[in-house]
Amino acid sequence: MTYNDKLEMLNFEYLKNLNEAQKEAVLYLDGPLLIVAGAGSGKTKVLTSRIAHIIKEKKAFPNQVLAVTFTNKAAKEMHNRVSSILKKEAVGLSWLGTFHSICAKLLRKHAPAAGLNSNFTIIDTDDQIRLIKNICKSENIDIKQLAPKYILSIIDRWKNKGYYPDQVIINKKDIYEKTVLPLYKIYQEKLLDLNACDFGDLILHCVNILEKNLDINKIYSNNFKYILVDEYQDTNFIQSKWLNLLAKNHKNICCVGDDDQSIYSWRGAEIKNFLEFDQIYKNSKVIRL
Repeated sequence: MTYNDKLEMLNFEYLKNLNEAQKEAVLYLDGPLLIVAGAGSGKTKVLTSRIAHIIKEKKAFPNQVLAVTFTNKAAKEMHNRVSSILKKEAVGLSWLGTFHSICAKLLRKHAPAAGLNSNFTIIDTDDQIRLIKNICKSENIDIKQLAPKYILSIIDRWKNKGYYPDQVIINKKDIYEKTVLPLYKIYQEKLLDLNACDFGDLILHCVNILEKNLDINKIYSNNFKYILVDEYQDTNFIQSKWLNLLAKNHKNICCVGDDDQSIYSWRGAEIKNFLEFDQIYKNSKVIRL
């Protein structure tokens, strides 16, 4: 590509209001990229311009781009911004959403591989607490001694680390874990009986399906030519593993994160995913905005 071609390419409207670092982040499309961005550095603009650029340059069709956020609000904003740049070309951005919404979509397509029917229900916190209370009652556990919310927080921590009940290794220093593990086992069995899952299961089941079914894994790791992740510093182990499985073929994963804010630490976010990006993804590039 000659310099003039490049200049011609840079005439795209959405590139005009970017500074040099932002422009570099939008135009770098070969291999893993970590964008380190503080508050107010225009990271949303970079992410949306990057998606637009990938599609405009015909590097991928809209349904071959996976863009993941933590909140529905962020996903909606990203969708609106990309649509306003691309107009009609934005049709088919079907894989832009939150970790949970995208995993739910994958799981509906491949529910039998997780022991569910595709019309499974996703239970909320109130339902979870009700279910745990019933289990405690039948197992003679006094919920005044061991609060259902606390039981669920241990279960959630295990799920964020990628453990089904039979994979949990009890932490001897935690006096409650050995009491909670049998409850976790019953809880998971009940969820399957109810054709239901909780939010933690959405990603856990997806990772399990992708690891155990190479044919399904192939479909998605081939399809997603570009993966973009917002707030990467807030990802936990299981989310990072899920991204890794999907990125393993094309390796075009772009993660944006701030190295000094982790507001999701209660979700088991592992800042080391962020700090060790270049070890997880070989030959990666880092751009600071």
